[in-house]
Amino acid sequence: MRNRPTRSTIVTFETAVSLTLAATLSLAGACGGGSTVTTGGTGGATATGGATATGGATATGGTTATGGTTGSGGAPGTGGTATGSGGATATGGATGAGGQGGKGGASTGGAPGTGGAGGAGTGGKAGASGTGGVGGATTSCASPTTYDQIVLCDAPVAYWAMKGTASTEPDLVANNTGTYKGAAPTAATLPNGDAAAHFNGSTGYLTIPSNAAFSLPTTHNLTWEGWINADALQFPNASSDSYIDWMGKCADYAPTCEWEARMYSTTTSESRPNRMSAYIFNSSAGLGSAADWQPVASLIKASTWYHVVGEYTTLSQPSDCTGTTMYPGSINVWVNGVEWDHAQHGQTGCMSQYNVVPTASNSPLNIGTMAGDTWFPGAIGKVAIYNKLLTQAQISAHYKAMTGKSPTGSCSATCSF
Repeated sequence: MRNRPTRSTIVTFETAVSLTLAATLSLAGACGGGSTVTTGGTGGATATGGATATGGATATGGTTATGGTTGSGGAPGTGGTATGSGGATATGGATGAGGQGGKGGASTGGAPGTGGAGGAGTGGKAGASGTGGVGGATTSCASPTTYDQIVLCDAPVAYWAMKGTASTEPDLVANNTGTYKGAAPTAATLPNGDAAAHFNGSTGYLTIPSNAAFSLPTTHNLTWEGWINADALQFPNASSDSYIDWMGKCADYAPTCEWEARMYSTTTSESRPNRMSAYIFNSSAGLGSAADWQPVASLIKASTWYHVVGEYTTLSQPSDCTGTTMYPGSINVWVNGVEWDHAQHGQTGCMSQYNVVPTASNSPLNIGTMAGDTWFPGAIGKVAIYNKLLTQAQISAHYKAMTGKSPTGSCSATCSF
């Protein structure tokens, strides 16, 4: 049976953070069980226009001077704004031909180049405009190389690298800047060498203001992903069922609850050792529906990085989900690129399991805790939110970009890799 206690006292989230952790806080429900982005290219060298055409000197008796020779374009740029310069003014007698503007090289990144302006001739003909380089957004996303580039090319609506080096954390996609609260994070290192934020597991967290893009009803599809590394697997500041919500949009429970990312301790009262889950709730909190990645015994280790992805949709569901006319939709979860197996878990993974109809709210998105009553002790990095469902190929690519390895493993009733 899955349950989620309710709070015994009404405490706002900000107040809860300042309370001592000895205070008893009940928890909200435990549940069943589921475009290319431009990364600016290097600016290319400006293509220079051809040599200036000099108008012929005016001949005595009206002899017409000819214009100068047409200049050739500059070397191709590697990106950026390539500007060809037009020919300079031809002076003199009859029309001298202005120099032809240089043609900018095709760029692999950066903004499209602009043609150079032709020179206005006095009696001379203006040089043709140079052709600038082509902008490289599409080219760069055709062959991204870093983890950040690969994620950004999959078009998240928000992406926080979680470097934890300042009091705020920038959103690398939009303007959803997060603010670190409580104890400041310390430095941690991801498998690829990038920085991550280490939380103390009792007061430290990142909070991001609510945005409709973080809510399932906005597009009816929602994906979150992140990398987590727990200091210990028996969480000291966990729920009565020994789980922690390491991220979520349900800061005050009712009436603004939406979804959460959850991990269980090794020893739990419900025999869910080190389970990692994607939960979703009605706005009133209480019982919620979930997808559960249940590892075999002793698979999960402390001080080890894991890639966790949760997905929600109200547009489709497995054929065995019941009650979908009123409660359509489903939940899915991956760990290290390995997808759980809904077929082994009955109604777990169906929105209808606990009659969930997701509602958008004004709850902030919190990372390191969800509601100030359970706390993640360890490091978190590379958190992204999408208003669509990632494919298996995309999830596998993210895992490989971080680790250099392709996902291996499988799930039935339990999972391994």
